[in-house]
Amino acid sequence: MLSGLFTSTLTQQAISYEVQKALSLQANDTATVDRATTFSTYDGNVLAITPYDTLREQRAIFDGIFTPSTERVMEVRANCSSGDCTWPRYGSLAVCGGVANLSAIDNPALHNRLRNTTAQRLHLLLQTSNITAGSAGYGKFYMAINQVFPIIIGLLDEPTGAFNQSVTDLIVSDSFIAYTDEMVSTSSDSDALDDMMSKVKYLELAFWWCTKTYVTEVTQGQSITTEVSASSQAGEGLNNTLNVVWDHKFYPCYSTGQCNDTYGAAEVVLEHPVDTAEAVDFTVHLWTGLTASMLLASTMLDSLLLDRTRGVVASNGGGAAKAFAFSLLGDFLTTKLPPPEKQLADVQTVMSNAARSMTNLAEAVVRGRVYAPQAFVRIHWEWMGMLTAQLVLTAMFLAMTVVATYMSRVQVIKSSSLATLCALDEETRRDIGGLGDGVDGLEKKAKKVSVQLERRAEFDDPAARSGTSGPVVWLGIPQEERPQSRTW
Repeated sequence: MLSGLFTSTLTQQAISYEVQKALSLQANDTATVDRATTFSTYDGNVLAITPYDTLREQRAIFDGIFTPSTERVMEVRANCSSGDCTWPRYGSLAVCGGVANLSAIDNPALHNRLRNTTAQRLHLLLQTSNITAGSAGYGKFYMAINQVFPIIIGLLDEPTGAFNQSVTDLIVSDSFIAYTDEMVSTSSDSDALDDMMSKVKYLELAFWWCTKTYVTEVTQGQSITTEVSASSQAGEGLNNTLNVVWDHKFYPCYSTGQCNDTYGAAEVVLEHPVDTAEAVDFTVHLWTGLTASMLLASTMLDSLLLDRTRGVVASNGGGAAKAFAFSLLGDFLTTKLPPPEKQLADVQTVMSNAARSMTNLAEAVVRGRVYAPQAFVRIHWEWMGMLTAQLVLTAMFLAMTVVATYMSRVQVIKSSSLATLCALDEETRRDIGGLGDGVDGLEKKAKKVSVQLERRAEFDDPAARSGTSGPVVWLGIPQEERPQSRTW
């Protein structure tokens, strides 16, 4: 029994089973990630845009803009046939987004342009709201509100210098957002407008082409993509802007249908992302990129008036201003203004989410490795040595027992004294005092009895001397309680 206990314990310690992720050898297991390498719909003559491509792109922009600032949009989607997959570092063409505080820039000419543009937009918004409120059926509602928060998003007609030159060269859309931290009058007269303009602050909202390095991993079905680095550097030969507002050649060719003659197959090559060794070119077709810039500019253009609890009073534009209003002024039904550092951080998050969501033209596939859970048997040799020693000692003990039994010519029939007592005949049981009263008495009597089988040729018993052969059973009870040995 002790040997079995030790053997079982040592076996459990010596051999363990570990489940680990191992490279799957199944032919049908796949691990793929779609990434963009080229942004182009040019077929050599025209832009071959598939049906509703522009609608999908605009929806992607709004999906990113209206994602809460506490969440992060995933730019790539992993396809893993198992629960666990990994990919090496890979690069992708992408769009980056950034925010700059234009109010803090020492540029009087820029501030003057922003002020004039914002004043005109505000005056137009207030006038049209006063005129159309009654005809639109909400005149009494509008007239009951005498103070608002204005949000104006406009286009920047030239670079501001807030971003470095490498970013400026790759800008696809450049806008400003004008807002106030205080409520202003809804009056459109000049005095009210001057007071309003004295409280306006400005931010720059820029999107630009870039390349990014990603690491993707799927663990237990959960996909995580980490952006390792981003690079914003055009290759040699860039001689045209990618921002439609800054390119005066685009609208003439766009309106006459002659952009193939103007741009043709011209493209911009971006530098490879860092930390990757892929031989892949990342390019933006100029004509396609300018068309996307036009779509993005029209989506960003917007103006908005909000009441005290951030409800919409009037709107005129594409609808993007409301997404930024949540970051600058707070959510609907709130009246507390976020701190300035949170305002800037939340606007940056909105821009980053919009940039990630609009990069949805996947042109290439990156293949990874699929891992499947596999069980491995681990042998602990230190415990295996102890188990071997224990088995050797057990075998030696058994061998010595057999040898000793053979040498003494005594063999143990039964180790249970209780079974021995019950096997005795009636006369012998009377000689040893009976079986006792109850189970307790029986057990006490049984503990005094043991049976041995002797195979000796000569015995002191008279029956043996008379020539009787065969085994002799001796009752091993205390000498003082043993009346006489008997034989069978």
